[in-house]
Amino acid sequence: MQTTGMDGLTTLPFNTSGWPTWLADWAPQGWLIIIGFGLFVSAFLIGYLAKRSVRFLARKAYTSDEQFLGSSWDLSAPVIQLLVFLLALTAGAELLGFDFGDRLVGYWPRALAGLIIISGAMMLATWINRSLRAYGQRAHARNKVDDTLISFSASIIRYVVLGIAILAAMTQFGFAPGSLIAIVGAAGLAIALALQDTLKAVAAGFMIAAFRPFRIGDWVQIGEHEGEVAEITPFTTAINQIDNKRVVLTNDKVWGDAIINYTRLPQRRLDLYFGVHYDTDLDHALDVVKQVANAHTRVQKTHETWVGVHSLDDWAITIRLRAWVPAREFVQVRADITKDMKQTFDKEGIEIPYPHQVEYVKEGLALKPMPSNSPSPQDD
Repeated sequence: MQTTGMDGLTTLPFNTSGWPTWLADWAPQGWLIIIGFGLFVSAFLIGYLAKRSVRFLARKAYTSDEQFLGSSWDLSAPVIQLLVFLLALTAGAELLGFDFGDRLVGYWPRALAGLIIISGAMMLATWINRSLRAYGQRAHARNKVDDTLISFSASIIRYVVLGIAILAAMTQFGFAPGSLIAIVGAAGLAIALALQDTLKAVAAGFMIAAFRPFRIGDWVQIGEHEGEVAEITPFTTAINQIDNKRVVLTNDKVWGDAIINYTRLPQRRLDLYFGVHYDTDLDHALDVVKQVANAHTRVQKTHETWVGVHSLDDWAITIRLRAWVPAREFVQVRADITKDMKQTFDKEGIEIPYPHQVEYVKEGLALKPMPSNSPSPQDD
């Protein structure tokens, strides 16, 4: 008689008459475990191949890996892997005759609905996040609209959509809405107590979004870190440093530290110092410095350029220049004026001194070597 179901799975395809009694008694259960493990591994491999296939085909629609990473297809690939895995596991269990095969078949509609909700929410949240950020960048480029609040709102909306989707998916698995809300509330309280520092970062993120001490694209210094603000999220702020390094700071650290915004105001005052020799005609030197500064096209003529004697140092007279320049061109204008000043000083015969050391030797006076056994002057 042909055996079916679980009885068929425990029927061994080999003879165990020559085996020890304890091993022969254990063989049917061991064979069942091997079949179940093989079914699980096979279903996992099928799901993994499905994920790799989706990502391989989806990459062809993007010009670079950077655009693909974090896209809707990239995020949905693991969800597809899970769906294919469950489908392969269910089909295999049903074909082999496992008892849980029928249960998996009855569980499929709810599981499928929950996974569809989560995967759809992930794709929707990613699309909203990318769309809002792209809109903010276009608005900033065309109309100089501040896109900091838009970027921050995009991150908030993404988390809200994902949170609602998780709650909706859990209801598909049999959780009552009222009980689910109570569980989420209790879990939220426990998480709030355990993650106080994270909540401080979130609160500081809202303060940054509300008062906006800096915007995306501003050049700032926060504590010891200086760079261009690249991203502001509810948890962190990222700045790109001049040597192409990204520094990510938690918002509570940003809000609690001193913030220097170099580009918030449209103009900055340039302060430069030049040393000239003591034999220099100071009136001529002051005129030259002022003419060189005013000759630069980016020096603001709406503010008067000031030049004066700053200090009388050991080997030079220091002249100070004050001029107003566009904040975002500060470094380049400073470099240009410094270069032009050196070249103009050379043409005008204005000497830039440097430290000298003068030695005076008195003729006829020679130092006599002391005997090795003589006491040193410090011993007197």
